[in-house]
Amino acid sequence: MLSNNFGQVGQPYPRPYFPLQELRDDEFVQNSPLLRLNDNVLDAIVEYVPLKDRLLQLRSVCHRLSDSVKRSVKSIEFLRDELDYCDDAKIAFFLAVYGKNVEHVNYDLYRSCSLREYTQWSWRQSVISSVTRCAQLKQLDILICCRHRLRDGDLHVIFKQCQQLEVLRMDASYINGHCFAKSPNTLRKIELECCRSFTKQGVLGMCARLPKLQTLHVSLLPCIDEQVIKRIGDMKCLRNLSIVADPEQKMNQFRLAEIRRLPKLSTLCLDGVNNVTDKFLGDLCEAATSPASGSIEHLSFSFCKNIGPNGIAKLKNLPKLKSLNLDGVSKRDISTGLEAIGNVGKLERLMVSEETFVSPRTIVDFVTKCETLRTLDISANHRLKDKGFAEQVYSTRVFSFGKPMVILTDFKSMWRNLPPFSYQSRVEIVNVNDRYPEEFVESISTNTPQQLPRGHLIPDLRRGNRYKMLDFSLDTSGEQLIDPANFDSQDQENQPPSEIGPLSVLSEQEQAELARVLMEIQQPFNAADWINFNECAFARSTVSNFEDSITVGSAGAPGPPREKGSDKILKHSRPSRPKRQAQKERAQQRRSGATNNQKVPVPTGPSFTEDDFPPLG
Repeated sequence: MLSNNFGQVGQPYPRPYFPLQELRDDEFVQNSPLLRLNDNVLDAIVEYVPLKDRLLQLRSVCHRLSDSVKRSVKSIEFLRDELDYCDDAKIAFFLAVYGKNVEHVNYDLYRSCSLREYTQWSWRQSVISSVTRCAQLKQLDILICCRHRLRDGDLHVIFKQCQQLEVLRMDASYINGHCFAKSPNTLRKIELECCRSFTKQGVLGMCARLPKLQTLHVSLLPCIDEQVIKRIGDMKCLRNLSIVADPEQKMNQFRLAEIRRLPKLSTLCLDGVNNVTDKFLGDLCEAATSPASGSIEHLSFSFCKNIGPNGIAKLKNLPKLKSLNLDGVSKRDISTGLEAIGNVGKLERLMVSEETFVSPRTIVDFVTKCETLRTLDISANHRLKDKGFAEQVYSTRVFSFGKPMVILTDFKSMWRNLPPFSYQSRVEIVNVNDRYPEEFVESISTNTPQQLPRGHLIPDLRRGNRYKMLDFSLDTSGEQLIDPANFDSQDQENQPPSEIGPLSVLSEQEQAELARVLMEIQQPFNAADWINFNECAFARSTVSNFEDSITVGSAGAPGPPREKGSDKILKHSRPSRPKRQAQKERAQQRRSGATNNQKVPVPTGPSFTEDDFPPLG
């Protein structure tokens, strides 16, 4: 029986054979149209996914998406991406895996939610260690800081490790500028806020080191004079120049005429600079002697007290002028100057908010003659809050052949009698500060300022007070600041200077509210996006996009006072104990009037005689 079924004894037994396809289970082949795209297109789509979801969920789907996630990590914002709560070890591991492709790092409000747990030294070392792991870094933002800030030595280390850095935006409260002597030559854009400690040698060295710089923004720079302006005028590649000052603070009397020698200058912001006069505007617009007159497109002279209608009227000679910011020019009536510009009919954006001294009739005539006008900001200006004025401006553009126009306002009642809003309307009225949300006006647009199309608002026009948006979001502008000594009264080295601003010290409730407001934004970084420029200057401003809308304001951000003796490095070594004791004894001798030559008298010992020792026995 066995031989019939299994063959003869000793005969080789045949091995079983099964096809591989029969052993393999039914597979599901991934045939999604998304995975058929090129790597560049797929990476661009993956970048729109929040970083946390990208790493924890999307990366584990398949190998193709895992590789795309690894390539797409090019921008890191610690607060928005919820990396601010991670310790230094986790951040170091994350950057060791994904840091080689990172090109943009944002440290705004870094470690702000755990303010009491990080000292000055640990915060700075955390920033340096994470930045130096990004060898391909091109943009670094450390603009909004609650308590800690970088020093010149820290920037020395960053510049040495990041040789491809192109954009630097930071709070320069503790920077004197000598670190820029060794900055990488690839820098093209520098924005420095609160330059209280910046020295003249630092500014001159930075301009000499970076002759190809294209964008320069400085605020509250105390050492500015004619020599600095002349050195800036030698930077022939400069396209965007912004100098922000406090209009209430006295400045050195210097001329700004050297700015006109910049042949590629496109955007010029001199907010709060009292040295801007009608004569300077005339020199700037003179085509024969001013190379910059043929290239300027955007101008901002907000809160400049010494300009009048004659100087503003000369701006009509600029052939490419598209945007004009005159916020806070309230000392003189500038109506006749705006009429001269309106007769040319080339301006696209006009900003006359913050109590600018201009008549309603001038604005109506300007809108009528200038058919290219696309954006008009009349917010926070009580001179332009009349119902009759609102109806005239609306009817002037609705029944004309000009371009569609957006009007920024903060007063709803004046637009109550107008027709209801529709997306086909040629005039869109946007409320920039909804103080009374329960009040509904049909003519007001349903869009917020954040939803305006790109091109209506220019980020380079209102750079002044970057802290206004955060100040308003926390509603701390009128509150008494907490004493900084409550953090650590014994640690004098890590104590911030007094009166550093509204964000110097935050309570736990304010920190939670700040994190909640800023964590709502989950959009990828795009430097070309528009920015909210609603209520600028010293008045209240609205909460807007966190990336670049922190530029809301136009009159200079508050900064810490300059530390006394900050330029001198004091070295102190303690002497040994015997030496200290000898010094103390010599001091006591000098106070008692004794001299070193006088010898201390030695008391004589007792004298003995033979009577004192009688014989024994």
